[in-house]
Amino acid sequence: MLVILRLRPIDESLPLQRRTTARGFTLVEALTVLAVIAVLATVAMPMLANVLAGQRLRAAGTDMMSSLLVARSEAIKRNAQVVVAPRNAGDWTSGWRVAALATDEQVDRKEALGLRVDVSLAPARIVYERNGRLGVGGVARLEFRDSESHPGVHARCVSIDPSGLPRLSVGPCV
Repeated sequence: MLVILRLRPIDESLPLQRRTTARGFTLVEALTVLAVIAVLATVAMPMLANVLAGQRLRAAGTDMMSSLLVARSEAIKRNAQVVVAPRNAGDWTSGWRVAALATDEQVDRKEALGLRVDVSLAPARIVYERNGRLGVGGVARLEFRDSESHPGVHARCVSIDPSGLPRLSVGPCV
C-alpha cells in the first residue's frame, strides 16, 4: 500500500495572525472566573460550617448511644456495675470512657467531640447495674448542642429510660 502525501506550501501573502490560532484564556477571562468562584465560596462557607457542626452533633449523639449500649451489655454480661463517665471530670466534651466499676477495666473510649459541640443536662456519670438498668431512678439525659447556636443546627438528645435503654432524638431534651 502506497500512501502519497501532498504538502501545500505556506501562503506568504496571509498575515501572521491568520496563520496561527490563539489558544488559552485571556487575563480578563481568568480574573472573571476567579471573581465568580470567590463570590460563590463566600456565600457557601457559613452554610458549610453549619453542616459540619450538625454532623458533629449527630456523630456525638450516635457515639454516646453506642457507648451506652456497650455499657449496658457489659453490665449484664459481667454481672457487675459498669460506668460511663467523662474522661475529664465534669467535661463530657473531652470524650468519655466505659469501664467496669469494680476493676476500672476500660471497655470502650471516645475521643473529644470537636468544635462547636457543647454537652448539657449530663449527669456526672452514668452507672449501669448488673441487670442492665440505671443505678439511679428516673430518666438520665444528655443534650448535644451547637455552642454558637446557629439556626438550622439541631440539637441531639440522648435519653436513657430506667430500664437502661438509650434513645436518640433530634431537638433539645424536654
